[in-house]
Amino acid sequence: MKYKYIAKVGVSLISFLVILSGLMYYFSQDECPRGTFPCANSTVCIAQREWCDEVPNCPYGDDEKEDECFDSNGSWDFFYSSVISSGIEVTCESFELPKKCHHGRTACQVTCYGAGLTRIPENMSSNLTNIVLTNNSVRTIGKNALLSYGQLTTLLMDDDGIAEIEPGAFRNQKKLVWLTLLNNKLTELRRGHFTGLESLKMLLVEGNRIEYADLTDFENQASLGWIGLNKNEICSSCLKLPYMPHLKELYLEMNKIEEISEDLLSELPGLTGLSLKNNEIRTIRKNAFKNQQNLVELNLAYNAIITLSPHIFLPLEKLRKLILGFNPIDNLNIDVLHPLQDLRSLDLQEIQIDNMDKNVFSMLPNLSFVYFKKFHYCTTYAPEVQVCLPRSDGVSSLSDLLDKPLLRAAVWGISCVTCLGNALVLWGRLTARDENRVLSIMIRNLAVSDMLMGIYLLTIAAKDLQYRDVYNLMANDWMSSWGCTIVGALAMISSEVSVLILSFMSVERFLLIASPLKINRPLTARNAYSSMIVIWVVGVIVALIPIVHWRSSTRFYGANGMCFPLHIDNPFLVGWEYSAFVFLGMNFFGLVVIFYVYTGMFASIWKTRHATPLAVGDSEFALRFFLIVLTDAACWVPIIVLKIVAMTKYPVPPDLHAWVVVFILPVNSAVNPLLYTFTTPKFRERLGEGWFGQIRNIVSRRQSDTQISRSSSNKNVILVLSTDYKEPFGIQGSRYPTPFNDGGCNRSLNDHSF
Repeated sequence: MKYKYIAKVGVSLISFLVILSGLMYYFSQDECPRGTFPCANSTVCIAQREWCDEVPNCPYGDDEKEDECFDSNGSWDFFYSSVISSGIEVTCESFELPKKCHHGRTACQVTCYGAGLTRIPENMSSNLTNIVLTNNSVRTIGKNALLSYGQLTTLLMDDDGIAEIEPGAFRNQKKLVWLTLLNNKLTELRRGHFTGLESLKMLLVEGNRIEYADLTDFENQASLGWIGLNKNEICSSCLKLPYMPHLKELYLEMNKIEEISEDLLSELPGLTGLSLKNNEIRTIRKNAFKNQQNLVELNLAYNAIITLSPHIFLPLEKLRKLILGFNPIDNLNIDVLHPLQDLRSLDLQEIQIDNMDKNVFSMLPNLSFVYFKKFHYCTTYAPEVQVCLPRSDGVSSLSDLLDKPLLRAAVWGISCVTCLGNALVLWGRLTARDENRVLSIMIRNLAVSDMLMGIYLLTIAAKDLQYRDVYNLMANDWMSSWGCTIVGALAMISSEVSVLILSFMSVERFLLIASPLKINRPLTARNAYSSMIVIWVVGVIVALIPIVHWRSSTRFYGANGMCFPLHIDNPFLVGWEYSAFVFLGMNFFGLVVIFYVYTGMFASIWKTRHATPLAVGDSEFALRFFLIVLTDAACWVPIIVLKIVAMTKYPVPPDLHAWVVVFILPVNSAVNPLLYTFTTPKFRERLGEGWFGQIRNIVSRRQSDTQISRSSSNKNVILVLSTDYKEPFGIQGSRYPTPFNDGGCNRSLNDHSF
């Protein structure tokens, strides 16, 4: 039956597109693309910058596990060796260990992990050098809790729920070198809490709830070299740092510091490493680093810094690593980096530097590592830097606009199919007389808008061919060019005009079928032309608004080499609100309208036929309804979902943007000719009466001539006449039982609009 033909063609096409796109995307992936790392027990790969950033990005949070993020090399080796070797050989007499505790490598080391202790054991050897009490329930470090352990060099009390340290609790720990109080419930560090720690080299009080920290107990101390106060709630005015000339490393990440004042760090002249990552810093005073001449590494990432004073880094002559990434810095003044002549590593991730001079980094002769927001900045601004990241934006690489060979082939193939299919529709609609002019007008306009998508993809494919192997030199020029903007606007016009035409067609067909008696004046050809003009004007305006509004920047369309503003790879780029309005607002509304009206049409037909079995024609209509809604959903639902996912900051594969533009976005453009023309009864009839009919007649005549010739040779001449009745081309007979008696409704149901 006829509906089987539509079912086979429609389902086969949709299945082929889905399977092909899935397979091509799957086989084009490495185990994890370069610059990303795999999550445990998952196929998710996350970017390098998201690894160990104190924000769980993997499904099971393994990117933030201590064993993954804790680097035990370098200076940690020094601190560890200083802890286990106190310089004095001690022996520990035999003593009874608390339940669930055990000795370490020597009898003078005790570990109690998850032992359920509510206080520090007091009946162990007085010569103990290492005590590890983790994952217990020690709420308070009492004044006399450690009094008998005067030989301690290491004390680890992590995850113990400690909420209070009594003043003088460490007064007898004059040999203690390493003290960690990680992940407890401390709310303040007051003067007297650390009295007696004369030999302390490392203090880690991270992951608590500290709002006030006064470290006056360490004033003038010569041994303390490392302080870690990450993951607390310390503000600028709640932090008191005394004169500590020998402090080397200070970590204040993930606190609530909103300002770096001139006095905050002034008493730390020996500081070599300072991390203020992930705070709320908006202001850095002019002389904030006036006494940090020895600073080697400075991390200011993930703050709210908008501007930097031109001479802010002038005292930092020895600085080798500067991390400024992920700050909303507007128009970075490159002169601020000029004093940093010894700078080796510079991180400017997520900072826009489009309008800078191309030779700005040549004044930093020792620069060897640079981290940018976009890969094409590497060759534009820092071609002399040895290691520059990122190397790709998921769509393009340093050498090619389209990074993957499969992606290149797909662009050419889909663009050609889209252009050819819609060109055939236009040719057929313009050359053949159609009894339904209104519908023909809408189909022609739909074909034009869909062809624009094919032209867009052909342009991208041609540019990829033009820039092959030299894209790194042309990337910035291409993405900032008006050519990229025009091509992107063309694709936007195609997408939105198609959405509006399909929605308009659906509503018009719905009114004819669901409420035929209520429509006294059917849509005329003049009204159809007027409606199409309005739709095209709306589509063009939607595409031109970002060009006019952000006329000083071409980055709305030129966010990457594909020039299409989906903003999936960078969801909060310039104009992201407008992109969300178009793809989450207009397209979602169009999808809802189409789903509603086609459901209404099918319900109306079903209701009319409730007393009789569903006719073959009705089955064909129902199947075509399903395919129309399916292809619309296949195009827009993935884009809507990906936009929402990207805006929630969930990690989206960086190269998914290109596959969405190449495979998902053109679904309607490539499939519409099939649904609205090639599989309709009228097209099949015309095809049968046209090319195939002529071929059939020729074959029939040749067979007749052959039969006559054979009959003549046998002296039994039989005249074979072949007469086929043909309707005039363009006039459709009644092929199916009509579900309605109304003339307008019959015309709609037997038309090729479904």
